[in-house]
Amino acid sequence: MDVHPVSNESTFSWLKPHARFVMIFVGPDETPFAIQKDFLCHKSSFYRQYFDEQAQNSALESVVTLPEVTPQVFGLVQNFLYTGRLLTSADSLPNYELLIATWKLGHRLGIDGLCDEALEAMAECRRLTQSIPATPLLVQVWRDTPEGSSLRKLLLTWAAEYIRSSESRSEFSKSLPQEVLSELVVAMSHLDSAPVIQLNSVQSPNGNNQRKNVHYLDADDSDDEPKDKAAAKRRHSDVAPARPAQQERPQQERRPVPRKPARASLPTAKPVKQRKSLVSVGGDHQFTDDQKLNFCSDLLSRMLSGPGFWTRLVGPFRQAVNPVEDGVPDYLEKVTKPMDLGTIKDKMDRGQYKNDEDFVSDVRQIFTNCFTYWTDKDPMWATCEKFQKTFEEKYSGMQKWILKMDGAEEI
Repeated sequence: MDVHPVSNESTFSWLKPHARFVMIFVGPDETPFAIQKDFLCHKSSFYRQYFDEQAQNSALESVVTLPEVTPQVFGLVQNFLYTGRLLTSADSLPNYELLIATWKLGHRLGIDGLCDEALEAMAECRRLTQSIPATPLLVQVWRDTPEGSSLRKLLLTWAAEYIRSSESRSEFSKSLPQEVLSELVVAMSHLDSAPVIQLNSVQSPNGNNQRKNVHYLDADDSDDEPKDKAAAKRRHSDVAPARPAQQERPQQERRPVPRKPARASLPTAKPVKQRKSLVSVGGDHQFTDDQKLNFCSDLLSRMLSGPGFWTRLVGPFRQAVNPVEDGVPDYLEKVTKPMDLGTIKDKMDRGQYKNDEDFVSDVRQIFTNCFTYWTDKDPMWATCEKFQKTFEEKYSGMQKWILKMDGAEEI
């Protein structure tokens, strides 16, 4: 079972007064949420047990913290608690990362029905995007959830279907740890008696099947895979070509890592001229700022969480430059407006972007800073050039993404 049993419905009624509140401080910045204590205990078996153990506390206000949960995730949970729905509207479908985090919190707090609601939203996300979660997210779910949980079984089934139907099955399989593959074999065995689902084909208006990769890796993304496998495993900061690999963590948990000798230079290249976006209007479609920001949020999530080629492209630009640690003491003398993807992610999560132009301006600031500090003979120049080129190509697909999410894609 995904959740603990809840108390009988008759134990709670909005016809009665509920004067005591719980202040829930969410995330590292302790964003405050307030919920009636009786209502929260009625909906959450975790907090029901938690406050039962503190029965002697009769204060009008109790305080709990959820430092590892983002306000976006808890906002979805709060909406479900009060409305019985995870989504506020058809236009507000969250990405896989948020939905998975919501399932985990619902499972942890024992909120009846929330896990099932999150799974239904994920199924809708898959239907609209024709994609499954990126490999790092699949692996993380496998590690974070108990064997037999509904989320783990769903994603393993999706991965098994993808392996059976995709032309990229070999590459996808190699990206998974052995222990995940072992469980996938079991999941695939349950599909043997069922017809193969062609996950990577979609129906066009004329009835013909069009090939489309369902994995988070777009069909044309495989061309962006670096040929040098040894170089693909290396990670470095924006100004440190020799920085070793470091697992992504929240900014407050990052720790300095030792530096290694510099690697060989990448091929010399010139910066790609930035292309002005033409996606504010698509044919007769006028897009809202919310629609465009949803696209930007999804694109940012893909950049930071995979697939593999994104990880290699953005690796140098994930964290803010540290002039001392990165060995560039004059960096802040030449770069007057530092920017990195971690900062952009924080701003996106805080809702500080009012439109897509603000988001794109910050991303392009990363390119400007890199080209300002480095010359075309430095390895970072070529690395940034490739990142810039790929970002501009993906950003130019905003119109198609929004139309698809709205169910109005034009082919």
